[in-house]
Amino acid sequence: YQRRVRVNCLSTLLKCLNGPRLYHVFRFLDPSDTYINYNSMQRSLVEKWCDVLQDSLGWLPTIIQYLSPFIMYSVYKNGLESYIGVIRVSALSIVSLYIISYVLRGTARFFTPTYVEFIMSYHGALASDDKEVRRKFMSSYDFDFSCWTPDYTATLEAPYKNVVGEDIPFVFRLFYYVMATWVGKPLAYPGSTYLLNAIMRSPLDSGRVELLMGGKGIRCKILTSDKNEIDSIFVDNRHKESGKQLVITSEGNAGFYEVGTFEIPKKAGYSVLGWNHPGFGYSTGLPFVEADANAIESVFQYAVEELKFSPEDIIVYGWSIGGYPTSYIAGAHPEIGGVIIDASFDDIVPLALNHMPAFLDSVTLKCCRRYFNLQNTQHMSKYLGPVRIIRRNNDEIISTTGHCSGNRGNHLLISILESRYPALYTDPVVRSYLMDWLDTVNPAARRMGLPGEYDNRLCKKQLEQQEESHPPFLKLGNGLEDADRIMLAYYIFSKYLTDCEGGHNNPLPQKYFKLPWKEADEL
Repeated sequence: YQRRVRVNCLSTLLKCLNGPRLYHVFRFLDPSDTYINYNSMQRSLVEKWCDVLQDSLGWLPTIIQYLSPFIMYSVYKNGLESYIGVIRVSALSIVSLYIISYVLRGTARFFTPTYVEFIMSYHGALASDDKEVRRKFMSSYDFDFSCWTPDYTATLEAPYKNVVGEDIPFVFRLFYYVMATWVGKPLAYPGSTYLLNAIMRSPLDSGRVELLMGGKGIRCKILTSDKNEIDSIFVDNRHKESGKQLVITSEGNAGFYEVGTFEIPKKAGYSVLGWNHPGFGYSTGLPFVEADANAIESVFQYAVEELKFSPEDIIVYGWSIGGYPTSYIAGAHPEIGGVIIDASFDDIVPLALNHMPAFLDSVTLKCCRRYFNLQNTQHMSKYLGPVRIIRRNNDEIISTTGHCSGNRGNHLLISILESRYPALYTDPVVRSYLMDWLDTVNPAARRMGLPGEYDNRLCKKQLEQQEESHPPFLKLGNGLEDADRIMLAYYIFSKYLTDCEGGHNNPLPQKYFKLPWKEADEL
């Protein structure tokens, strides 16, 4: 018996040594739900300082990465022999500190009943094939998600592969990869950097607790076809009428589902599925174009196969750089119910060239096309369903001029309108008015500039006549006088575009979140 006790104690100690960090313990009590903040209430001082030390050591790879050019230059100039002693002492010190903190932290956890209860439940859930057991465990604890095994594995027949940029000569590919990883990634996706993840840790923890407790969120780790692990969360509102539709949110380049746009459709009563880009939060990988496309494809598959939403009941909503996975999944699955793109662009290249030095134009172009080939227009041209474009009137990020006339979202809207209603929006007279409307942020001023009296009955009649053509609306506007053609163009333009006051990073006011317009709604 004593031997069995010793074996059990040793087994528990080993589990505590190798176990994930525990952040919160949820206790569902009647009449109210409560949670215990393990970090501040249960964690011992020894465990706390060991965590701080390991976090500090975690900065070393990032520091070494960005100091590596200076380190290599110094080694080249002075010779490797002069640094051998420093390297040995530094390596020995770092390894010793890590081992000491690792052992002390595990021992402190072993003597903390709350953690022991957690780690035993954790291993029991990991060993179970029952999804309900795993889900129940996930609803009871918030912990370091990187140690959790995937709950859902996507099976994609043809994972996305970016073929643009393959003309880069082999001898230069390492150079462009280093530029994309060390320069491009922190600029295009700062949310994937160790620095921002460390700074955002506390707000992310708080936001996640609010979703898990207040929203009864269901967290899920999704394994993509390229073996990245995507952290996602689902709030089920199907008990409401609006909740029968699912909104999949895609965040910006420094956004996370814990503190991002997820709350907007949730407050509107929809069921919501949020996810973090590869490299963001507890999602793994690098946020290059293939990884992001395969991530949203896997999330979409999870929504259809596991959550049992039909594609027609799914709305995809992307903010900022999240407009790319949104437009990609719309083009890949044109049967989905609708697309909302907020404060996004047509193509990342003009924005990158605008912000980078002119002498780096060639490098910037090739890096973008190979690793960050975010062409929203390319994918939106394959989708013919309902679309809403939300434009921030004072967007300082995706405007190349600092004014609404230089907003790259204008080009995305123009591309969509021209591909859907070519006879109407390629007309030179209509095109001239369209550019004037995009230069204006006041709908009343746009209406006042129309030639003749505005008559939406005529617009609806034209749409009704064209709806039965195959494909529909390609000849919309043919045979009309210029004034009627302009009025029809404005009518459709006003249904696609929503102007919103504020800058790029201002939270979207709830009143502007509306489902995209359908031509059939007007008939």
